[in-house]
Amino acid sequence: MAHTDSARRRLLMTTGALIGGAHADATLDLPDIGLAAAALADHGQLSDAEPNCPNLVVELLEAVDLPDDGPGRAVLLALRDAAPVLQWIDPYEDRPDQTTLRAGYFVTVLVGDPVREASLTFGSDASVFITVQAPHILYPPHSHLAPELYCAVAGTAEWMKGDGPFEPKPPGSWMVHSPWTSHAMQTRSEPLVALALWTADLDCAVTLED
Repeated sequence: MAHTDSARRRLLMTTGALIGGAHADATLDLPDIGLAAAALADHGQLSDAEPNCPNLVVELLEAVDLPDDGPGRAVLLALRDAAPVLQWIDPYEDRPDQTTLRAGYFVTVLVGDPVREASLTFGSDASVFITVQAPHILYPPHSHLAPELYCAVAGTAEWMKGDGPFEPKPPGSWMVHSPWTSHAMQTRSEPLVALALWTADLDCAVTLED
């Protein structure tokens, strides 16, 4: 239990450091990122829910290259250690038509709205998610009411926003999605580890654009 709590707290700490560094960077325009920084700094008691970690998550985290930047590198190392004691969810379990996506896309909630039971900690000002996407997987165009900030932590994938083309984004890249802005991610030969932050309407649903 001591190692479990230590690993999970280290992940929260390193994620908070990455977000805090971005918040302090005057060259980045990341709306309301301070809400996510505060949510991690002020998190409450850790969940005592049983961990649920597919073997593939561990394999993907070991397979992706460590990023060169310090904060992202620290998050990935902490995530590798903590992954087996986290709850990983299938966000599209109600979509049997999304077989390929569901086989290679995993989410763990570090800070979540109380309506989301599978969360490491709970908060009401922002939600913080980590996603792991296997190689050669399309996360198809989707949108939601919640404004979203994304950071590519490890792995270079192709990202699409609105009517724009897919463009490769290296680790350390930040993406901003305003409410109901369509966006998608396509992995190629390597996995993608990403950090997603919602800063309003935390209980909203995601709409896949079929």
